[in-house]
Amino acid sequence: MSAAKKTLVITLTVLGLLIVLTPIVYARIGTIVYAHRVKVYLTEEMGYARPEIASVKGKWTIKAPPFVVHVKFRDEPEVEYTYFAHAGVIQFSHEISRKGLDQGVTEKNLKHYVPLD
Repeated sequence: MSAAKKTLVITLTVLGLLIVLTPIVYARIGTIVYAHRVKVYLTEEMGYARPEIASVKGKWTIKAPPFVVHVKFRDEPEVEYTYFAHAGVIQFSHEISRKGLDQGVTEKNLKHYVPLD
């Protein structure tokens, strides 16, 4: 194989890898960045202590917006809150698990629900 063909094969291979890996890396980094924004918002602006928060997980979605963050609090393990963290951080929605509904959890008695204005 000539040097020109080797260079072409290497160039095309690298280009192909970049085309495949770029969206994967973008989605992974985005989920980390948005989850971090929500963690900072909850601890610094909302005043939650880190032990009060059970989990903060960023998620890439096909729908708009492309990134959402799901949060669970230790004192409400049966409720998952969804946050957007694009222009600012807002609590967008919440979901009460079937177990939570069976235990009598309702929107009226949620401890961390922030109504949209």
